[in-house]
Amino acid sequence: MNRTGALAHPVHAPPVPNLLLPLPRAERAEIQRQGAKAAARGEPADANPLRQPRNEPAATGESMVTWLQRSAAWEQGHAAQTAARRGVHPAPKPRERADRQ
Repeated sequence: MNRTGALAHPVHAPPVPNLLLPLPRAERAEIQRQGAKAAARGEPADANPLRQPRNEPAATGESMVTWLQRSAAWEQGHAAQTAARRGVHPAPKPRERADRQ
């Protein structure tokens, strides 16, 4: 112990939570589905319910990283449905040729 009564060398430090963990797949898929359904109903992209003050981190206590991931998932679902309705699809990824291996 040092003069203040605290241990000079802590035996074990508590683990630091990893704030950069991705959303669970099921949660991400559900939020994307909700965004897609909103687009199918004709709601604009700025109708994202996570952008309402009552659903922002300051009101919910949720971490900013998690909130951003959830908000992005909703927007991705909305954008995918909007693109599908317009007939716009992302370019396919080029396939690697077998002789390049």
